[in-house]
Amino acid sequence: MRLNKKWIIYGVLIGLVAALTTLGIVQAQQLGEKSSLTDELDTAKQNLNMLEAEQSAFWQDEIDAQMGTEGSSGSARLILSQPIDSIIANESLFNIAAVSSVTLTSLVVSPLSDGALAELPCFYLPLNITAEGNVTALLDFISRLNTDLTNGLVSLATLSIPETPAEGESTADIELIIYLYQGE
Repeated sequence: MRLNKKWIIYGVLIGLVAALTTLGIVQAQQLGEKSSLTDELDTAKQNLNMLEAEQSAFWQDEIDAQMGTEGSSGSARLILSQPIDSIIANESLFNIAAVSSVTLTSLVVSPLSDGALAELPCFYLPLNITAEGNVTALLDFISRLNTDLTNGLVSLATLSIPETPAEGESTADIELIIYLYQGE
């Protein structure tokens, strides 16, 4: 009987050693895979940085070429005024968001278009905004967009309220139009 117990103990020990050895091999393989994936991620980041630099240089060359070939100052003013309108609109939106205690998670600015407001010729700048915060703050933000942004009009606002706090904060998807006087 004593001999049997010895063999059982030896068998259990051999089984534990085999299990630990197997776990060690699996762990080593996972570490190797993690290292490989980290190297691939680093390479992808470097490639992305290079592409961004190339694209930035390309766009700068394109703008320089357009500015050099443009003969009229009117068309140059048009090219330069569009980003400024977007920057001013973005700054105002971020200021209103800060006052309302919401976070802007997405801001998509569409191209400037011709239009009319109360038979007055103007440009309009459509924006799609996604804001995140509590419901009261989101409602305050939407209200402030209509009052503080005197040349802006909220055309559509959709609130998404999670059923439980674990699902995250409430969000608002807002379609906003900013009107800019076209001038004579």
